Amino acid sequence: MKNNLMCSAISVVCLLLLSVVSQALSVYQVNAVMSYGGQLKTDAAFVILENDTSRYEEHGKGGYSLVLSVQENAAGSYTVSTQVYADQGDGQELLATPSVTLEKQQPASVTFDSDLVGRVELELTLVEHAEVDAAEFQECKYVECE
Repeated sequence: MKNNLMCSAISVVCLLLLSVVSQALSVYQVNAVMSYGGQLKTDAAFVILENDTSRYEEHGKGGYSLVLSVQENAAGSYTVSTQVYADQGDGQELLATPSVTLEKQQPASVTFDSDLVGRVELELTLVEHAEVDAAEFQECKYVECE
């Protein structure tokens, strides 16, 4: 009886996992343009999976990191949350965590001042939102660029 219950529980868990895997998953493309200290730091497209983040960074003095995540709102708008870091040679330091609500294809800007790097300007545009079958994603091996 104990083995039958365990097998049944495992079957239920497997069925639940299979149903989760075959669900639709939101994928977003956000274009970001960021500058500070009078210099363009990034002009890049970020691909962001639902409930995940996307990061672009340059290491070393003068480097930076920009981390983005997207939340879909009920009214058809989106909230893009960011984390902005700067590196002045002694590691990454968090400058700010601004969020902006925007409509698809409508750019939104965030500007703030930082004691470390001066005025930071960030423009975000949600270019695309697509629903894909999560089963289409396969695990891949991440290889660090050299």
